[in-house]
Amino acid sequence: MMKLNLIFLFVFLNFSFLYVKGEEKLYSSAEFSSLYIKPNIESPIIYPIDLGKELIIKKKEEKWYNVLDEQTGLVGWVQKEFLSNEKPEKNLKKKDYKSSFKIFRERVLEMSASIKDAIAIDTFKEVKHLGGAAAVIIAHNNWFEGRRHANQAFQVYEMWKNQNQSPSFLSFRNESGEEQFIILSGPHRPRYLKSSK
Repeated sequence: MMKLNLIFLFVFLNFSFLYVKGEEKLYSSAEFSSLYIKPNIESPIIYPIDLGKELIIKKKEEKWYNVLDEQTGLVGWVQKEFLSNEKPEKNLKKKDYKSSFKIFRERVLEMSASIKDAIAIDTFKEVKHLGGAAAVIIAHNNWFEGRRHANQAFQVYEMWKNQNQSPSFLSFRNESGEEQFIILSGPHRPRYLKSSK
């Protein structure tokens, strides 16, 4: 019986090791790096990556890693040279996204109140910061069914991008917190991507 338990423990530990190894994490080690759609610097940038950002490796190529950003759920490509096994300790001066977000949140909620006053339509309930250039807009359920929702979403995205002065990411979610679509930077203009859920 003890032998059987030892074999089970050995198999479990090996399986656990493989599972953990499959979830290999790396950190952004450069002050300036980006998440790209394809493993090519000519490819569109999804958004910039902060120093010390934690990413999960999905696939490796010679000079690139395909990674998952757990905060946004997006998968993209990062140059291998900009990633490290250890989180950087040095505090380089970086963009103050918290201040940018605070201003952005106030503007979105003011915009929502103005729309409500002008045409009696509920739009945005809350705005949350995911970190860096990524944020979430919680909108009223009925807003997603309106004709104007896509245009208003692009307006909000432009406000966020201009506030950050860099490629940015916005997730639009309903009152239950379910993602309906995202808007992120594209090669020529922002892209609207519907959720597959």
